[in-house]
Amino acid sequence: MSAGRYFLLVVGLLCGCGKEIAQTAERAPPSTAPDCSAPGALVLPSSAVFGTGNEPRSILVGSGYGGGEGPGLFVTARDAFRVYLNGALVITSSAPRVAEFVPLTLLPGDNVLTVVIAASSGTPAALLELDELEQSYTSDASWRVSSAPSSGFDSPSYDDSNWPNAVDFGRIGELPGCDPGSGFPTDSQARWIGPAPGSGSTAVLRKVISIVPIGYGAGTTGGNGATPTVVSTWDELQAAATTADTPAVILLAEGKYDFRDAERDQPACPSACASDSSKMEYAVLVPPATCALALVTKTRNERTLNLGSNKTLVGLGRGAQIRGVSMEFGSSHNLIARNLAVYDVNPALIEAGDAFGLSQPNQVWIDHCTTKWISDGFSDARAGAQNMTLSWVHFDGVTPDECDGEHTRAAQITDAIATFHHCFFDHVESHSPTAINATARVHLFNNLLADNLDYGVGSGCGAQVLMEGNTLQRVAIATERATCADGSLLGLIQAPAGSNYYGADVGPNHGGDGMEPHDAVFKPTYPYIVDVPQDTWLTVLSRAGAGGPWAVPLVLD
Repeated sequence: MSAGRYFLLVVGLLCGCGKEIAQTAERAPPSTAPDCSAPGALVLPSSAVFGTGNEPRSILVGSGYGGGEGPGLFVTARDAFRVYLNGALVITSSAPRVAEFVPLTLLPGDNVLTVVIAASSGTPAALLELDELEQSYTSDASWRVSSAPSSGFDSPSYDDSNWPNAVDFGRIGELPGCDPGSGFPTDSQARWIGPAPGSGSTAVLRKVISIVPIGYGAGTTGGNGATPTVVSTWDELQAAATTADTPAVILLAEGKYDFRDAERDQPACPSACASDSSKMEYAVLVPPATCALALVTKTRNERTLNLGSNKTLVGLGRGAQIRGVSMEFGSSHNLIARNLAVYDVNPALIEAGDAFGLSQPNQVWIDHCTTKWISDGFSDARAGAQNMTLSWVHFDGVTPDECDGEHTRAAQITDAIATFHHCFFDHVESHSPTAINATARVHLFNNLLADNLDYGVGSGCGAQVLMEGNTLQRVAIATERATCADGSLLGLIQAPAGSNYYGADVGPNHGGDGMEPHDAVFKPTYPYIVDVPQDTWLTVLSRAGAGGPWAVPLVLD
């Protein structure tokens, strides 16, 4: 994380920006509220109906950090509870009102959280907060509840439509004797919930949390339905990810994975930096390019992961840091990459590997990923790439290997279709993003562009870009509209008046009449909500990238 990002994040957290103001007025608890004065000893039920076991068996349970240090679940109950995620046991407790935290990862798709609660007598109740990469989910009256569920209630396919909504008994401080103490976030908006009083002393709470894309990539499901598999070696990852069309959900435990190949020689063309003639850059020659100077020998050591169709690749916990891998989506379809940091792909060379190569895929969702120290583009899409969403991605461009200390470009979308939302374009010289050619359609909303030495958003040769609710800060040129090489077909950009927020040191708009771009462009065909950018950019600053607000810094050793 750059020093500027860290400072702004701390300021945002201290001022409470982007959070709802907690209601301080207490209300009288219902006359039939759960009695927390003197619970008795309790053994959790063990049956086909209410579940069995005490040892967690979900592979989505992590380790290595505590509450508030990463994504996970805070939970407590009046007397006792047992929690399942997608049918697998997560945690159990028979300690009355003792808060527990378990590191936990949600997968793309529908995640079913079920909680068995039991009281020694009277009405059971629970209090829950699930912190996820993008937001927190808390217990409230939208949860479903049953005191007499049929077996299989913990299955994602179970139908709970005939279950009533849970009863809201109040938040922390509103239910006498029930407060869980310091182990539960004191500012949480979670509510004590349970069955209607008189329904029995055992019940099941159920909530479906959907982690799905919006934008052009909506409907992307990856390997949804396949049994998740944890991999840890390059051979395991390659075997699981490259299999033709077989659906697969591939998990990497939180941590670092150095998958670089053996170093090998690479002829490269040297050139002096215009801004500092004592500094050199080195490019791999791509035909028909030639070199004005004698080639020099450099080293490269990346690998390419060629993804097959119908794959979901997820980093658990605070994210998987994948070093030296260029992820190539090729012409595959229905692909998801989430909570991954892709870094150190030949950063001292140009044209020696992208972070995400989007040659010609269809149905792609890249979410909460980080890219840093990459040779070529962070996420370049080529002609024919369709229906892509990139959300909450941190394009981290700070690098000592580029002439001006910034990565040259984040994303070039050529004759392709994509949505970018809530992404952080951080110290990227240009292309944040740029659309090229007449069939390109790029929708940008609620992104943050900061510290761009050249231009921010670009469009050329008839491409169409729609900008809504974005924040620009310290960007030399706000937008760049260019023609084709022959001087025809100006790129088109529409930035509706008053929609985008221009902070400190934002330069002019190039092309057109010099005003904020107002060209006629496409209208998105999907539902979406544009948040007020002045209220959203701090949230993007905090939560974009692998690990979200708990991102583990990337380091080179």
